[in-house]
Amino acid sequence: MSFKIDSFPDERFEVMGKPSPGQPFGLIDYYRFHLVCRQLVPGSVLDVGAYFGDFLQIAREDGHEISGTEVNSARVEVANSELAENAVVLDFRNGCFKSFRDAATDNVVCMEVVEHVPDDGLAVSELCRVARNKVFITVPFRERIQSVLCVHCNKLTPYSGHLHTYDYGSFSQLVPSGWKVTKELPFAKRITRILASNLPNCKASISVLGFVDSLLPIKSARWLMVVIEPSK
Repeated sequence: MSFKIDSFPDERFEVMGKPSPGQPFGLIDYYRFHLVCRQLVPGSVLDVGAYFGDFLQIAREDGHEISGTEVNSARVEVANSELAENAVVLDFRNGCFKSFRDAATDNVVCMEVVEHVPDDGLAVSELCRVARNKVFITVPFRERIQSVLCVHCNKLTPYSGHLHTYDYGSFSQLVPSGWKVTKELPFAKRITRILASNLPNCKASISVLGFVDSLLPIKSARWLMVVIEPSK
């Protein structure tokens, strides 16, 4: 199921305001960050949808040159404040880059963003355009999109702003010419998520989660990680 929306006006991004401090990242989110980070190739990293900058801080600690995007000025300010550097810029509204040239960065990371973009094919093409080596995308896995009736426009509106649902093979239909999907990994299964809520937030716990997650069936996975690389 997908909601058909052409694009969002700039005003829509501005009213989103700052990220919500009421929902801080938990251990299961840091498991996601580290799962992606350990597969980065050497060099620069662009995080599309930087939020509080948590992933970029991890990448920076691992020696990567960092940059990021957010969709309004308030979110750019929050991310740069957390990172203590002006690494994040306003960009990628409606899945289109305006600030980045072709092959601008070694790694492009886009976590929990593509499902919000009206034209996800355009978004994936743009992510590949600005990447030199690898694109990493995470999205909800086999999500059943729910909708609510908007009190303002009296139309069905996707809950949490998720417009698309993804399964194995979904991104093979979205990648542009010259690129291919090299990895699809459903992760963060239900038991792993329960375990994460009872472990301390540290690197040792992340290793435990990774081991447990690898042993479990995919049916209850929360997210899908997709790796896209140039065709050779």
